[in-house]
Amino acid sequence: MAEKYNAQKRLRRFIRNRTEKAILDFDMIQPGDRVLIGVSGGLDSWCLLQMFHEGLGRLIRDFSFLAVHIDLGFDKKENGIETYFKAMGIDYRIIKTDIASQALDPEAKKNPCFICSLYRRREIYQVAYQEKCNKIAYGHHKDDIVETLLINIMYGRKIETMMPVQEVFNGNMFIIRPFTYIDEDVLKQFATELKFPVFDKNCPMDGHTRRDKIKQMIKTLQQQEKNANIKENIFKSIHHVHIEFSEKHDK
Repeated sequence: MAEKYNAQKRLRRFIRNRTEKAILDFDMIQPGDRVLIGVSGGLDSWCLLQMFHEGLGRLIRDFSFLAVHIDLGFDKKENGIETYFKAMGIDYRIIKTDIASQALDPEAKKNPCFICSLYRRREIYQVAYQEKCNKIAYGHHKDDIVETLLINIMYGRKIETMMPVQEVFNGNMFIIRPFTYIDEDVLKQFATELKFPVFDKNCPMDGHTRRDKIKQMIKTLQQQEKNANIKENIFKSIHHVHIEFSEKHDK
């Protein structure tokens, strides 16, 4: 029992330290900030909420946060998220929408995931504006950043990914990603240790998205190349961008 407790304590300390490092490295939070934490119901967002709920150690304390869940409308039943928010004793908002029907409409021109993501962001921005939140925190981790880069290259014909800090609305709001330095597997382990609630994913696209394909591709490459740290190399490549080709092409 003691060994298990110590392992959990070390895991929590590791995640907190890496989270704090990202926040400090990229100056994500300042005194007086009000941070909206997007809680999808996935394990990553629960981990992020837990870090804020516990406090962030050496970091600036003079800020507040609000948990927000956008109910996409895939399941008309109560999903239990509100019960968990109440148990934590935190300030929260749950916004019910019909995004699911819009994303899955046969007449929709874009792919369902694009529409779902777009409309969900709009709802988040609206809540952030209404609640006077100047920062929006997502539980995106290192794997998300790597996968987004490859998705944009392969499907969007551009070299772009999630940034640790992203300015929106001319600097009136900022998106922050405190888990930038943390691997998905670490967060899953933490979520399992703390027994975070797991809610059914009722989206018919779950497991069949472009992100799922990219994730499997990276996994397959890593299995074939045991000595090559594929994911870490892609992540580090973001910080080693050479633009000679672009400059010559523009000429």
